[in-house]
Amino acid sequence: MLLRPPAVEIAKTRTGKAVDVIYASGVVDYVRQAHVAPIVTAPIRHVDVAEGDWVKPGQSLAQLEDGPAQGTALQLAAQASQARISAGRVRRLYAAGFAAKAADDDAQAQARAATAAADSAAARLRDYRLTAPFAGQVLRREAEPGDLGTVGTALFVIADPRTLRITADVDERDIARLKPGVQALIRSDAFPGRTFEGRVSQITPAGDAKGRVFRVRIALPADSGLPPGMTVETNLVTDRRPKAVLAPSSAVRDGAVWTIRDGRARRVQVRIGAVGGDLTEIRTGVAAGERVIVKPPEGLKDGQRVRVASDP
Repeated sequence: MLLRPPAVEIAKTRTGKAVDVIYASGVVDYVRQAHVAPIVTAPIRHVDVAEGDWVKPGQSLAQLEDGPAQGTALQLAAQASQARISAGRVRRLYAAGFAAKAADDDAQAQARAATAAADSAAARLRDYRLTAPFAGQVLRREAEPGDLGTVGTALFVIADPRTLRITADVDERDIARLKPGVQALIRSDAFPGRTFEGRVSQITPAGDAKGRVFRVRIALPADSGLPPGMTVETNLVTDRRPKAVLAPSSAVRDGAVWTIRDGRARRVQVRIGAVGGDLTEIRTGVAAGERVIVKPPEGLKDGQRVRVASDP
C-alpha cells in the first residue's frame, strides 16, 4: 500500500526591514536633582518656599536659628578690630624706634590670626541659611518653623523638571553593541499603545560585577510626558537593515528551514538574525522569494516527497 506524501503549508520568504535591539528596563528620573540638608544642627527660624515653587540659584529656602553663632561672630569681629588697632600702634612705635622688631612681628601675627578667626565665624553664619544649588522647582519640603534641622537630613528636594532621562540597566553581554546616540524606543503600561523615543546619552565606564549589568542613561525630550519615578521598558536599536530576508518564524526550527525543491522537502541550515513574533530574519541559507514550509511536521526527512497544501 502506497502512503501519500504528507501535506505541507508553504510561504515565500520576502524582503523587509529588520532591526537589532537590546531590551532593558529602567526608571524615569531627573538629570539634575538635589537633596538640600543642613550642615549644622539648629532649630528652623523660618521657611521661605513652598512645594511647587520655582527657585533661582542661591535663593533662600530656609533660615536656621543662628543667635549664638551671631554672637560669636560679633565678638570675634570686635577682637579682630582691637588687634588691628594694637598692631597699628606697635608698628608706629617700631617705625619710630621705640619698639623691638619682635614686638612688631608678634602684634602683626596676632592681628592676622584675629582677623582670620572673625572671617571664619562670619563665613560659618552662611551655614545657617539653606539656599537653592541651581535653578529648579521645589519638589518636596520637609521643613516647618520650629522643627529641628539636623545635619544630613534633607529638608528640601530641588530638581529641574525640564530635563528628564531614563536610567536603565543593560546586561553586560550586550554592552559592546551599544554606544551613545543609539535610538531608544520606550513603552510604559501607563500609556498603552504609545511609543516614546529617546537617545542613549551615557554609558557608565564600569559595570556592576554582582548584577552583571552596566548603567545606561537615555535622554528624553522635554515634552515626552513621562513622569519621574515611572518604570518603563526600552528597546535600544543598535542596527537597522532595510532589505533583510524575512521568513515566517514558524518556519524556522533548530537553526534551519525546510524548502521545497522538485516536490521534495530539503532541510537548509541558515544563520538567523533578528527574531520577531511573526517574522525571523535569515542572514544566510535562503534568498528572498524562496518557498519554505510553515510549521514543518514532526518526523519530516530530508529529501522526502511532500504535497503542497497551499501555494502562495
